[in-house]
Amino acid sequence: MKSVVICGSKKYRREIASFCKKLEKLGVMVFEPSIQQPIFENEMIHSDYVTGKLFKGLTLEHLDWIRKADVCYVYNKDSYAGVSVTIEMAYASALGKPIIALEPKTGDPCRDTLIDKVITTPQSLVKVL
Repeated sequence: MKSVVICGSKKYRREIASFCKKLEKLGVMVFEPSIQQPIFENEMIHSDYVTGKLFKGLTLEHLDWIRKADVCYVYNKDSYAGVSVTIEMAYASALGKPIIALEPKTGDPCRDTLIDKVITTPQSLVKVL
């Protein structure tokens, strides 16, 4: 079974969730980002220490999924990718993982060069896996 890790902004969490569900229905193992109940960067959970550990844990969990997945898919709707997606794309690239994106642009030309292919639908993505 092929696997995909999805990287994207929490502002598109509903669209990302729908995209992931469609991939799963097509038989793909999907590592979906933990953004369905987002924690925003200005929130504090109990203390600065606990908040820091929580964000570090979420970041490291997603990096682990990138390592495990066959393909990294960047859900960059409206050509938007945030700081976390930058980290994730760099890590996927360093691991030699193919990076496929929804759109050819991310808002930064350096990130754009890391995109190997643009694919807009789950059905088309499944065909290249």
